[in-house]
Amino acid sequence: MEIERKWLVEPGAIPYDLSTLTALEIEQAYVSFSPVVRIRKINRGEKHILTVKKLTTYGGLAAGESEHEIDGELYAFLLKQASGNVIAKTRYLHPLPSGLTEEIDVFSGQLKGLAYLEIEFPDVEQAKQYPSPDWVKADVTYDRRYKNSALALEGIPEGAF
Repeated sequence: MEIERKWLVEPGAIPYDLSTLTALEIEQAYVSFSPVVRIRKINRGEKHILTVKKLTTYGGLAAGESEHEIDGELYAFLLKQASGNVIAKTRYLHPLPSGLTEEIDVFSGQLKGLAYLEIEFPDVEQAKQYPSPDWVKADVTYDRRYKNSALALEGIPEGAF
């Protein structure tokens, strides 16, 4: 199960020098939206991942998730079956002293200007109690419009900037 909080951030307000962090170039597309079936190409084909997600009763905070590494040929085939827009983003990994990792996603292409902070948690209670960092714009964990699958279908939500 993936347990994750998500915050909208202004790229200029990120308090880290992103060039010093580990970065992953991610291209992702959606083969299905119910259930969510996502494919990802990481670092221009270094790795390909197929993910199936199902939301749980926590309203967007947690999702059942199954990930499988696939080869580039299957990725290319599934990409032809995808619906909506292909999402392009750079994910920067910022380890925290607590052992958690901040994942800062900076989008490009049709989602340019949009940026998120995401943190995965070991349990729902810790996720609920975690305070929002003071540099974020808004907690969008429970806002469906900010799910990547919604971005692929609908683009940047009105009022995001």
